[in-house]
Amino acid sequence: MKLNLNQKEKVTVIGKLTKEIIELLEIEIDEEKNIIIWKDRIKYIEKHKSDFDSEEEWKEHVEAIPEIIANPDYVGIHPSGKSIEFIKKIKQNMLVAVRLTNKKTLNFRSSYPISEKKLQTYLKSGTLKSVNKE
Repeated sequence: MKLNLNQKEKVTVIGKLTKEIIELLEIEIDEEKNIIIWKDRIKYIEKHKSDFDSEEEWKEHVEAIPEIIANPDYVGIHPSGKSIEFIKKIKQNMLVAVRLTNKKTLNFRSSYPISEKKLQTYLKSGTLKSVNKE
C-alpha cells in the first residue's frame, strides 16, 4: 500500500496499530486500531521537502508511510506520551508520528527524516524499541 499524495477522500486509513506493537510498547489499548490520515496533513508534511535531496526522494518517503507503519524497524512512545513513533530506513530514517487518543482510530500527526545520530540517541535512551523481524 502506498499513500496517495493527491487523495480525494477527506480521511484515509493508512495502517493499523497491531497487537505486536501494543504489547511491545505496553500501551493500554485493548484492541488493534486503524490509523487514519486527514487530507490536510499531506499538505502539512510538505514543509519537510527541504530535508530531502530531491522532491522525488521526499515523495518516495511520504508514499512509504503505510509501509513504515506496517513494518517499522523501530517504535516508541514520544516523551510527552501523546504519540507513537514508527521509524523505518528507506533512503533516510523516516519517522512517522501517530497521535494516541482514546477514540476508535488513531490520527497521523507528522512524518520527517531523522539523523542516524538522533536514532542512536533514542535507542540508547530506551525511547525506541527495535521491532524483531523474523
